Amino acid sequence: MLMPWKEVPAMTENARIHNALAVVKKATEASASEWVLGGSTSLMLRGFPLSALPRDLDIYCDEENIDAIHKALEPYALDQPAISETGMYHSILSHYLIHDIQVELVGGFQVKASGCHYETMVRKVLLDFSDHIYLSDVEVTVPIVPLAHELWFNFLRDRMDRVDLIVQAFAEAPALHGRAMHAIEAKNSFTAEALRSLHLILSNREAGGL
Repeated sequence: MLMPWKEVPAMTENARIHNALAVVKKATEASASEWVLGGSTSLMLRGFPLSALPRDLDIYCDEENIDAIHKALEPYALDQPAISETGMYHSILSHYLIHDIQVELVGGFQVKASGCHYETMVRKVLLDFSDHIYLSDVEVTVPIVPLAHELWFNFLRDRMDRVDLIVQAFAEAPALHGRAMHAIEAKNSFTAEALRSLHLILSNREAGGL
């Protein structure tokens, strides 16, 4: 007997993102290679009011973990890991397509701007201070970068719209983010002017000046 035809709702962009993250998490578990989610998706998972949904997933890892993570995700690979030099950025970059979501594996990511040199040290810094978000619909927990990373990254690339959003979250719980901020600043090279400028923005917000 033929059943009445019923339209199946298309998967939402949010659901595709969650499903792609679940694939990444499950595929890389066996390799024991550590990574952390950054970029717009990490802010979205924190509930930040973004003007648009993220266009891709940014998966950060240390350089020594690139090969193992790439091997785990190879069925979805669009290319091979390769050195990428774009303006102020340096990384070893590769791309994957998972549930129609582009995933970027960013290994050994570095930012050089205005005399500052910032490196995303996943094992040494970021994972120790990362938050873990449970996605109930796909039943996985995803590590996301500490807000201190997003604050410095967006400050260095002059994305002050993002900086303003992140500073608001810092002001609500300064002690929560302070240790991560200190660790990032201790392990990287920031000019005195950059440190002064960013901390002034933070102190003004905490004092209610923004």
